[in-house]
Amino acid sequence: MKKEKNILINEDKIFLLNEELITKLKVLALEHPYKRSRICLHQNVDDFVHEMIIVANKEGIMEPHKHPKSKPESYHVIEGKLKVLIYNDDGSIKEEFLLSDKSHPKMYRIKGNIWHQPIPITEWVVYHEVAVGPFNKSDDVIFLEE
Repeated sequence: MKKEKNILINEDKIFLLNEELITKLKVLALEHPYKRSRICLHQNVDDFVHEMIIVANKEGIMEPHKHPKSKPESYHVIEGKLKVLIYNDDGSIKEEFLLSDKSHPKMYRIKGNIWHQPIPITEWVVYHEVAVGPFNKSDDVIFLEE
């Protein structure tokens, strides 16, 4: 497993998520200004499918953003609760819902070009994200200007 700042990269042929790894990701998240970390299950930014286990602390902030039309993504909550806000183009909230490991819904999938913001509700939220690659942050993450 390689490490880059708050990101681990899985190099094993078989990946198993266990409590030891979740704890390691929580420690990495606490050391990072965004209070989140991830392990990438894909090998590099050029892969066509990007799969990640993301650990986010309640104290961290994820800004409202969207991805290009060709870049859908899905979240599946493994541990904790995650509020998701969906925004209109003018920055007003269009919809909100809660994903939780204890109730339904546990996951969502959105098409590209939808403003959204995941917000951890519990101290920690652990979720599996799947997105379309390749990934270039400057082109693939567009932040909502309020």
